[in-house]
Parts: sequence; structure tokens; C-alpha cells
Amino acid sequence: MPPTTRAEELTQSIGLVVDAVRGAAVDQYGNPTPCSAWTVRDLVNHITMMLLMTRDVGNHTAPDPSLLTANPVPLLAGRPESEWALLLADSAEPAARAWSRPAAWEGEAGLGGPPMPATALGGILIAEFTVHAWDTTAATGQRCTIPASLAEAAFATYAREAPRMRGLGLLGDEVHQDADTPVLDRALALSGRDPRWTPAARPGGPDEARH
Repeated sequence: MPPTTRAEELTQSIGLVVDAVRGAAVDQYGNPTPCSAWTVRDLVNHITMMLLMTRDVGNHTAPDPSLLTANPVPLLAGRPESEWALLLADSAEPAARAWSRPAAWEGEAGLGGPPMPATALGGILIAEFTVHAWDTTAATGQRCTIPASLAEAAFATYAREAPRMRGLGLLGDEVHQDADTPVLDRALALSGRDPRWTPAARPGGPDEARH
């Protein structure tokens, strides 16, 4: 797939997750999510971290390693949670713009892990932002309409990358789905999520992803 098309998909996936966070009420930040042991607050922090690192990697700038452990990340620290969605949204455009350059898709890149082809990392970012949009909407009772192109891109990426990511402890175990299950559900299952997850799901159960 041409890099320009992948860049458009990344921009679309970022827009999707930004809209999901904007649609979450602050009083829902304590809600559980499909991500194991994470609340919506933790997820918003994680998405913000991803956007900041996506920007830096796309610009061929070394990301701040403290972003991987800070909670909240420096951008959100000391700011009321009522401002977090806006701060996150402000980080989205620079991240998308960095990967709109063909150079961002060339060579190798890493997002806190071993370097890999930038094209592969870009595919993982598309999948992760898409799935985190689903995580956020599922946790906050929003309707999430994910374009078929993004669902297919996420499925293709996890079909290729999930075993390696799981080996690094980044994903939970695959949740079995039938072959005729919708492609989004199969992508979620490969990422360790149960597509039928609800906030009432039993904490620590098999329907929770690692991240």
C-alpha cells in the first residue's frame, strides 16, 4: 500500500480516537476499560503518550523515554482532567502531520521498543489508535463507527504483529472468534480484547487486553 494511503489511514485513526476521548465525560474517567487494570483516565493518559511519541518518531526525533512510565504524562500533569481531552486533541495534529511526510515511512523506527521498519510501525499505530477509539467508546457508552478500511488495516496488522507483540507482553491472549466474525471483531480478538466486552465485565477476566 502506498505510504500516502497509510498516512491518510493514520490521520483517520487519530481523528477517531480524539473524537472518542472528546465524547467521554470527565466523571467517566474512573470507568473500567477493556485494557486490563486501566481506567478511562489511564487510557486517556496512554493515548496522549502515544500521540506525543508518534509525533517525535515521525519527525525522526528521539521520544522522551519518561513518557513510557509517566502517569500522567508531563503535558497533562498539573492540569485539571476537564482539560485533558483538549490537550490530547492539540497533540493529534502534530502527530498526524509528522507522518504525512514520506520520510516518516522510510528506514527503521521504534516506539519504546526494538527498531522495526517504519512502515510496520506505522501500521501498528493505525491499529492501536483504532482499537483505543473502540476501548474508549466501549468504556463510556458511546457509539463507535469504525470505517471498514481501518478495521481491515487493524486486522491485517494484528494478524502479522500480534504474536511478536504478545511475546513482548504488549497484548493479552487472543480471544477466539469464528472465521465469519466481522473483521473489526477479529481485529479486537487478535489484540486480546473480547468484542462483547462491557464495563460490567469481571475484572481480570479473559476479556481484557493488556493495553
